[in-house]
Amino acid sequence: MNRSQQDHKGFRDRRRRLLAARLLLGLFGLRKFALPLVILLLVLIVPHVASAHEVYVLTPAQIHEAVTTASADPFDAMGEHAEQFLLWGGITAVALLVAVSLSISRLMRRTLDPWLVRLKKHAPLVARVTFGASLFASGWYGAIFGPELPLAMTTPPNVAHIVAVALMIVGVLIVVGFRTRWMSFLVLALFVYAAANYGWYMLTYANYLGEAILFIILGGGWFGRAFERYSFFILRILFGFALFFASFYAKFWHSNLALMTVNDYHLTDYFHFTPLFLVLGAFIIEALLGLCFMTGFEIRLASIFFATFIGMSLMFFGEAVWPHLILFGVSATLFMHGYDKYTLEEALFSRRMKGKATEPVL
Repeated sequence: MNRSQQDHKGFRDRRRRLLAARLLLGLFGLRKFALPLVILLLVLIVPHVASAHEVYVLTPAQIHEAVTTASADPFDAMGEHAEQFLLWGGITAVALLVAVSLSISRLMRRTLDPWLVRLKKHAPLVARVTFGASLFASGWYGAIFGPELPLAMTTPPNVAHIVAVALMIVGVLIVVGFRTRWMSFLVLALFVYAAANYGWYMLTYANYLGEAILFIILGGGWFGRAFERYSFFILRILFGFALFFASFYAKFWHSNLALMTVNDYHLTDYFHFTPLFLVLGAFIIEALLGLCFMTGFEIRLASIFFATFIGMSLMFFGEAVWPHLILFGVSATLFMHGYDKYTLEEALFSRRMKGKATEPVL
């Protein structure tokens, strides 16, 4: 083999190595999209079972009847169950005191805080993936954030189809992190449009509003730099408010919705109280969870409890999974991010919790 042939062979070898290196770098670059794409694939294979939230396992006729007739006041059940109310109230108070004691104990913080602090940097990824997946699922099932808000109810059929496809595209782009801020602006516009059609009811989906604002802020630029410290605070407030309002709407304002669910699913066979007292208990629990998120009290404990509560509801009532994706996602996000500067618990115990990168455990 002469010198020119050797040089040509060496050039081809170097070219092959360069192409192989570029391919490996390309695959390595795609690694950050692996988790988002896997989660999106899981969303595609989730079966469509029924409507979201326990009150939406009712028929449309039952829902119409419940919201158009006078509802009972759940607090009227306190007289008949005064002892049980005080007992469970006391148990709840003791459990919260124990949780707070564990959260600020030096041993727990030394053991768990280093691990919990490392989770913070992954919170935006979890929020983005579940936000995008939820939007994709909304478009897939032709609804605005939940199956009780079908696109066909507010837009002509051909326009509804276009909006559904647009929602799926927006969801995919948010999952992979492409133009997330601009996609979030579109979601914000959709929320405003839905609020114009459905009014105050859209407050039950304020968590979508919180996610959209979160990624508008985290998109960078001067706006992001100015408001970044408020991003997770806003998400936490709106998520907690959505939980509180949803509970108030279905278990107090229109308590007949919850009463019909209790009776149709024979929940008194499992919990030996009157139906109205069960509604009162569910209302207080969900309202307290919402207040915990809004005030920043026992955020991680509230996230675990709420995710467990939703999971049990899905299994018992056979509800659709896709409308709950964002609820699980925001719960996981707040668990991972933990406490911001505007949380009640950290403000109360900041003097006791001395040291760098330390915060309540639960």
